[in-house]
Amino acid sequence: MKNHLFAVFFITGLLTLSGCKKFLEEKSQSDVIPKTATDFRELLVGSGYMKDEEPSKFLSFMDDDVDLFIEWGDGSVVGSTVAKQYYLYYTWQPRLADMDGLGNLISADPSSTAYYRSYELIKGCNAVLDNINTAIGSQADKDRVKAEALAVRAMYYFRLVNLYGAPYNSNPASLSVPLKLNSGITAEYMPQATVAQVYTQMVNDLKEAARIMDPLPIARRDFHINQPAIHILLSRVYLFMEKWEDCVAEASKVFDQGGMLTNMTGYTTGYWLTYTNPEVEWMFGGGSQAGDQTSYSPSPELRSMYAANDIRLKYGFSEQNGGTQLITKYTNVQQELVQCLRTGEAVLNRAEAYVQLGKLSDAMKDLNDLRRTRIIGYADESIGDKNALLNTVRDERRKEFCFEGFRWFDLRRYGMPAITHRFQREPGEAILHYTLKEKDPMYTLPFPSSLLQRNPALQQNPSGTMPDRNGL
Repeated sequence: MKNHLFAVFFITGLLTLSGCKKFLEEKSQSDVIPKTATDFRELLVGSGYMKDEEPSKFLSFMDDDVDLFIEWGDGSVVGSTVAKQYYLYYTWQPRLADMDGLGNLISADPSSTAYYRSYELIKGCNAVLDNINTAIGSQADKDRVKAEALAVRAMYYFRLVNLYGAPYNSNPASLSVPLKLNSGITAEYMPQATVAQVYTQMVNDLKEAARIMDPLPIARRDFHINQPAIHILLSRVYLFMEKWEDCVAEASKVFDQGGMLTNMTGYTTGYWLTYTNPEVEWMFGGGSQAGDQTSYSPSPELRSMYAANDIRLKYGFSEQNGGTQLITKYTNVQQELVQCLRTGEAVLNRAEAYVQLGKLSDAMKDLNDLRRTRIIGYADESIGDKNALLNTVRDERRKEFCFEGFRWFDLRRYGMPAITHRFQREPGEAILHYTLKEKDPMYTLPFPSSLLQRNPALQQNPSGTMPDRNGL
């Protein structure tokens, strides 16, 4: 992926992302001003596409797929810097709002928070969208750039609304995050939009992206979001909105556009989240969710869910020093490009929607089709009970996408179940157990205090007023 960064007449200061006055502070950083469709494509690569570290990388330390690996023989890792670094996320402490994505305390400068960094990327998308229609170039070239910017912006809003807003299926009328949809300057504080409003915007953006990009040739393996990836993302949004028919329709379009499942049963190594896997439609940056798990490892519960002949167990996990770390599922392409959207999600989104629609045979076909490509010697199964099949599909989703940023968001829409994590600060100390209660306020993260100070219109979530969580 190219990393050219074309300057444009908008580089914002701290106030940008809190939604405060002077939402965008215009400032040119070079003499290169984008004029052509190619220029704006490069601008989107440099300012809109995620290419460095994932802003919400900490999510993998909050769900039920992770465990502090205390059983290391020499005890050296338990008391490591990494174990302590992610402690606030791992134990769901309200103070995590004032940590950056690496677990470091931040000052009055919010620029390292997941909130700020996500809006920085949205800012890049907005600058492209505000100017691409008047760019020099063919309509097809401009349409492709516009569609990419709309789709990528929608993905960032999906993450923001699921970090700082209530689950859609629990309270869509509640406040979530501000919607900033252009690169212009505003003199007013930006108010929060409701969860429903953010979802509506995501649907509109993705539908428009699909409308203008679907007629164009499908480009694959060029690190730009393409048509099948857009439909995968839209099927995900509809799944979270519980719009089952729409979810099925969008997931099916992925296969209409040449999407396929890769038979991984002949694999003899990991690293399948790459463009060498035809199932991967779009790779993007951000660093793997599990990249820093030297003290934290996949939980025994998660590992026990896999069949012994499941390739995802055999090559998605590796054993080191008698412990297990999730590392071989990922690769490191061009420094940080390790995340992806792939056809497997379309299959599982559709399977879950089919179950909810009572189309159990269709759901079972999708489930069997996926498992046949993941489990050596798999024999098709048949599950006739709706609840049992729903749980099975969701378990398959957990196994397929562990440590890819899915599980925390899924737990929210599943009803926010209780989770318990164990923690030991130093070898020999007591092992404490921390519990996230059912429907705990921390399922919706607090806003960083530095942002609240800059934007009085931003209302703190209930999780932000909770006391420290104590282990027992």
